[in-house]
Amino acid sequence: MALDYLTADTQEVKDARACIAEIERVLQTAERNYRPVICGERYMTGDEVCEYLHISPRTLQTLRDMRRIPFTSVGERLIIYPESGIHEVLKENLRLVKESF
Repeated sequence: MALDYLTADTQEVKDARACIAEIERVLQTAERNYRPVICGERYMTGDEVCEYLHISPRTLQTLRDMRRIPFTSVGERLIIYPESGIHEVLKENLRLVKESF
């Protein structure tokens, strides 16, 4: 009766490593896209808002200073933005194009 040993070269180990790599990729994607819900509202970080709106951090600061965009301060340094508030600002400032063709 021959003994079968698992080594790094056996197909079972290669398959297990491939599965682990796929699970790791899925978890990293989930971590990148996860936004926690606080009191039924999803919040975005400043970096996420800048990326979403294609604006600079300085422009985001200006919008905040002018009270044109809703935000919440948590502690002294963390500022978060309600996702629904960002969508509302976009809807309020939507300018439709006139058909002149």
